[in-house]
Amino acid sequence: MTSEASNLSLAERARRYSKQKSLGQNFLVDESIHDYILEVSDLSKDDIILEIGAGIGFLTEQLIPRVKHLYAVELDSNACTHLEILSKLNSNFTYKNADVLQTNLKDLIPEEHLQPGKIKVVANIPYQITTKILIHLLGEIGFPSENKEYISDIYVLVQKEYAERLSAEPGVKDYSAVTLFANYYTVPEYLFTVEAECFQPPPKVTSAFIKLALRDKPRVEAPKPKQLRRFIKAIFANRRKVLSNSLKAAGYSKEEIDFLDLDPKLRGETLTLEQINELVIELDKRNA
Repeated sequence: MTSEASNLSLAERARRYSKQKSLGQNFLVDESIHDYILEVSDLSKDDIILEIGAGIGFLTEQLIPRVKHLYAVELDSNACTHLEILSKLNSNFTYKNADVLQTNLKDLIPEEHLQPGKIKVVANIPYQITTKILIHLLGEIGFPSENKEYISDIYVLVQKEYAERLSAEPGVKDYSAVTLFANYYTVPEYLFTVEAECFQPPPKVTSAFIKLALRDKPRVEAPKPKQLRRFIKAIFANRRKVLSNSLKAAGYSKEEIDFLDLDPKLRGETLTLEQINELVIELDKRNA
């Protein structure tokens, strides 16, 4: 940090920075929220951390002294001017000017720090690409990303409604395909809400900080992961329909639907991931 910047509040530093709207830059300037993030992220001096979207370093500056090594990726080359200063001042901080969606952990983190289940992600990510980032880190149902094996926990700021979907229970409005995707590889936990005025500029939405703890193994064993994804998509593409009609609309045959012997009033969004997977397994036996 330059001597001039060190004398400015986070809000003033954010106001002075020329932001790129296309990158969804809303800088978290409430220091009490930073403190809370650091607390709930359960950091230690042994931690290897990945920060996605480091921006101009507000959270970065707080993470560096608390962990063994911090690796950051930032798309905005202008923001990297400040990150370069931080890297020169701190031997345990390394950054890369890159698109995280085009960058794997192996591209960012050297072998000595890239150990299975050891990387913790702590980040304020662009909300418009939240799902893309999670898929990049975790993979699709049944097809893990090469990044997944190295991650222990993901702590991220997301839109509040998105956080509620990730942690929703079957049968409620927020329960969705995203819920099932997140629960397949992780245990989602809604940690706390962050109001819009905590950012500069304030976003038009309320935010939430969440934890996704990686499971030792997927929540269900899916022999046919592509079929499981197809079934889930069928449910939530037509969630107002009863399950039999949702499946019909998604192209399942009358014979397949009849074989499942579904309750005529059953709605797919009331089913757990385990129950959905069992239906897919039964259907696969019929089609074998």
